[in-house]
Amino acid sequence: MSDCERCGRKARLQLVEIEGARMYVCPDCTRFGNLVKVDQPSSPPTTMVTRPRTERTPKPDALTKRTRELAEDYPRRIQRAREKKGWSREDLGRKLNERVSIITKLENGEMHPPDSLIKKLERTLEVKLMEDVEEVHVTADAGSRGMTLADFIVYKDR
Repeated sequence: MSDCERCGRKARLQLVEIEGARMYVCPDCTRFGNLVKVDQPSSPPTTMVTRPRTERTPKPDALTKRTRELAEDYPRRIQRAREKKGWSREDLGRKLNERVSIITKLENGEMHPPDSLIKKLERTLEVKLMEDVEEVHVTADAGSRGMTLADFIVYKDR
């Protein structure tokens, strides 16, 4: 007995293709797709597939740090600090060794800057873009089954 990949119910699962995606579902959810004929009996995966570890650990970015995050209003902070110094976007781009299009995207909120650029911006503009964030611990309800693929599906009929 495993969890259905569509509804999350514990059941004996069958391999089904639903809109091009193969998934293991309970008997009730098989109506949403076509059964896939398998040469050998197979069982649903019981472990998650992970990337192999590399020898060198990648440098963590702003999103992996739990106590500091990029401020929501970072585009406005960047623009105000630049204007306060009397610089154009071209001036700031030259000082940071970045293209003007990058500065424009940052100020319009169209780009999430990498850690290295955040540090350069903070140092050059003398502004804080990172802010402390309280960690929130969420506990699952005893009756919660977690999110399933069906929770995200938008039905074509609607």
